[in-house]
Amino acid sequence: MLQKTPKFLNNSQMTLKHMGSRYPSRLSFSRSMLRTMLVENWKIKKTKFDLDKNGYGTAIYEINTPKNVYSLVCFSRFLNDKERSDRVIADKWDTAYTLHIGKIKKGDLQRLETNVPLQESGRNSPNELILSRANKSVRLFKKVVECLSTGTQPKISEINEVGYLMRTTAVYGSGKFGLSDFERTKQATIFNQPFRAEMLAVYIIREFSVDLVEHIAHHINPKKAVKLDKIIKQHLGIGNSTGLGMAPFIIKHPKLIHKWMYQFNLTINKICDSRNLTKEKLNKFIILLKKAKSYLKEVKTIDNFQIKKNKDAFQDIEKTISFCEKIKFKNNYTQWKKIINFASKNLNYDAQEIINVQIIELYPKIADPLADNMSNSDDLYLKTNQKISSLIKFIEKNYEWAIKINFSKKENSYLFWYTSEEKLEPRLGERYNEKGAELEQPLGIAKMVKNLHNFLINHKEMHTKTVAKFLLIYPEHRGIIRRIQTLSDYKFGEVKDNILAKKTMPIDMLRFKLSFFGASRYDPKSDRWLRVSFFAGAPFYKDLSIQNVDSWGFATMNSYLLK
Repeated sequence: MLQKTPKFLNNSQMTLKHMGSRYPSRLSFSRSMLRTMLVENWKIKKTKFDLDKNGYGTAIYEINTPKNVYSLVCFSRFLNDKERSDRVIADKWDTAYTLHIGKIKKGDLQRLETNVPLQESGRNSPNELILSRANKSVRLFKKVVECLSTGTQPKISEINEVGYLMRTTAVYGSGKFGLSDFERTKQATIFNQPFRAEMLAVYIIREFSVDLVEHIAHHINPKKAVKLDKIIKQHLGIGNSTGLGMAPFIIKHPKLIHKWMYQFNLTINKICDSRNLTKEKLNKFIILLKKAKSYLKEVKTIDNFQIKKNKDAFQDIEKTISFCEKIKFKNNYTQWKKIINFASKNLNYDAQEIINVQIIELYPKIADPLADNMSNSDDLYLKTNQKISSLIKFIEKNYEWAIKINFSKKENSYLFWYTSEEKLEPRLGERYNEKGAELEQPLGIAKMVKNLHNFLINHKEMHTKTVAKFLLIYPEHRGIIRRIQTLSDYKFGEVKDNILAKKTMPIDMLRFKLSFFGASRYDPKSDRWLRVSFFAGAPFYKDLSIQNVDSWGFATMNSYLLK
């Protein structure tokens, strides 16, 4: 069971508004993957780089780990500018990738060359862990090629305007389109933690994006061309366009989501319970807050809502720094709860999360072992002997937020989730304006709980019966009862909001999941999709060291000069 947590960590963490305010931390999968790579001494080398002067062809990067060899296979093809699209309906991309178990044999390469560029339409085997594709950020890509080919460097401010040379439009794994299922992956590979394989693939795609621009620049002007400056290169991330496809995952994997949140909360708990706040730690904390403040100022977005969020967080971080500078110490130490209580009472959710993340940053010995234990079973189970009267009481206690919603109002059942026939991707429809509600996926947990509660209340003759006897008569309620019973031990498993409401902003769920991936530079394009950056500020493989493996959170243009 979860340890007792600071009050502010209990109130609203799983409401959409709070979920949409989260930031990456030491527990994020990109961070833990890089630490594992360094500790286990993984080796990455290019074994094939067969590209023409325009950068079209095939490249292979081999990853040697203590247990297995893996290969990231990259295919670069000509793409007409008019055909370039980040939308999931696209069927052509600048580049396509797969992460393969083992070395690439001739037969493998022929098969992959045929299928990987087709993405969803191709045929994959269980030896492929990840399938991805990416498009060039044309303006910055051309700018960097032009600079390097003339022997000059792009300005780091130009890099910051966009943040990446390429952006992925999908990173598939976990059994999709014939790929290795995660249950198999956990047993057959070193990737026994969620999304580590995905993060490795994205990290090496970032490496490839730089190798690609340098290759093209060299062929334009072999005598003058130079490679990207180390600091400028490090500020590059790999972009990602993320849409609704991420959102249902949070609903469908409640025990896993609980585990992520549990570990995050447990980290804060352990820090508050076992570590005093010294003057030295406070000074380091203030430095981290100033870095976060600089990051917020540098992040580029044209979304007015996100601009305001960043501005408000910036101002609240300034308030926090002023508060910290006035803290009085007794016997040379105080408690972290002073800052935590101040944040919960005075700051917006974004600022609260930044403070949580930066506190965690100071305690790697507490956080890092927990980051290596982020997996959980998806099994749900029935408690068949529970009395219906007991089930009703449990619903009223733990799902009060759901049963108080009035679903007779159109605005509370306005949206419906379905899966597109063409791309098998999640979509949102408007129930009263669009056809297709009969194809609705069972993701509206609040409405399902409310309907069940109403049904149970109105069937008093069943109150003394067990769940087993109830389901013999009314088996259609089996799924939601199983979920409710299972999650009685998983307090962070539910999104405590109505995701069918007209006012729902799906990007709140996207940002929540992306924060655990390690994404930064949130740039919403609507309430249903956004662009982010992965590994922005992270050291490239050849520069990775114990000194810099964890120093790249909230990367800014001058943060590399502080080392």
